[in-house]
Amino acid sequence: MKRTVLVDVVVYFFVILFLYTSLEKLLEPMAGLVAWTLSFIEIGVATLLFIPATRLKGLYASLILMILFTCYLIAILLIDDHLSCTCGGIIENLSPRQHLIFNTATIVLAVIALLNTRKMSSSSRFRWISAGSIVVLFASIGWIILVAASAPVRIRTGFEGRLIPEFTLLLADSTTYLNTSDIPTGKPFIMTGFSPYCRHCQAEMGDIIRHIRQFGDTTIYFVTPYSYSDLKKFYVAFQLEKYPTIVTGVDVKNVFLGYFGAPYIPYTAIYDSKKRLKEVIPGQATAALLSRGLTD
Repeated sequence: MKRTVLVDVVVYFFVILFLYTSLEKLLEPMAGLVAWTLSFIEIGVATLLFIPATRLKGLYASLILMILFTCYLIAILLIDDHLSCTCGGIIENLSPRQHLIFNTATIVLAVIALLNTRKMSSSSRFRWISAGSIVVLFASIGWIILVAASAPVRIRTGFEGRLIPEFTLLLADSTTYLNTSDIPTGKPFIMTGFSPYCRHCQAEMGDIIRHIRQFGDTTIYFVTPYSYSDLKKFYVAFQLEKYPTIVTGVDVKNVFLGYFGAPYIPYTAIYDSKKRLKEVIPGQATAALLSRGLTD
C-alpha cells in the first residue's frame, strides 16, 4: 500500500472524528465554556489536517490532543470516576476501559501517520507493517464504536455530577420524615419518581421485586407527589414491607420530578456513593438496566 494512501486514511479519520465530536458538543443545549473551547480547538486541528500544506502540523496537533485527552481520562479513573466527559456524541457512551483503548488506538494511528509522513523513503516491509497496524487499529476502533452504538442511549440532563436536591419525604409508616440530606453516603442508590396508578411504574416495581437480590443492599427510593393514601395503596399492593431496601415516600412539594422537569413517569435517577447524579432513565426501566447503571 502506498505511503500517501496510509497517511490519507488516518488524516481523514481524524478530520471526521474531530468534526463529529466538536459539532456534537456545540449542539448540546447546555454546553459550557469547556465544551465550546474544545470544539473550536478540534475544528482548528481538523482544518490543519485537511489542508495539505499544514497536514504535518495537524498530525502533531492530533497526537498532542489525543495524549492530553488520554491523560485526562486516566486522571478521571485514578481520582474521580464520575467526573464529566465532554467528548460528545457516541464517544460519551464508551465505558472507561473502552475509552482508554479507543484513545490509545488513535495515538498509535497518529504516530504511524507521522512516521510515514516524515520518512522520505520507506521499505516495502515498513509500509506493509504500517498498513497491517492501521487495519488492526481501525478494526478495534470499529468494534468499540459498534458496542457503544448498541448500548442504551444515555440521556444528558446537565445535572450529572451534582448532588441530589434537598427535599423531604413522608414515608409509608405515615409518621417518619426523611430529608434527602440525611441519605447516607458510601454506597450508590436509586430514586424513581412515580404515580401509584401508572402501569409502567407498577411494572418497574414488579421487575425490581423479582430481581431484588441482584441489587444487594442498594437502597431504592420510590417517591410520588400523590397523596399519602394513594402511596399506601401502592405499598400494600406490592407488599413492600417485605423489602427493607425499597423505601417509598410522598414528595409533598413535588421537588424531585420538578427538578428534572420530568416529561413522563416513571423517571429514575441513579446516584453514586457521594450522592451525585450518574444518569437518568426516563420511562420504564428494567431491573437489568438499573443494576448496570449502578456499576457502570
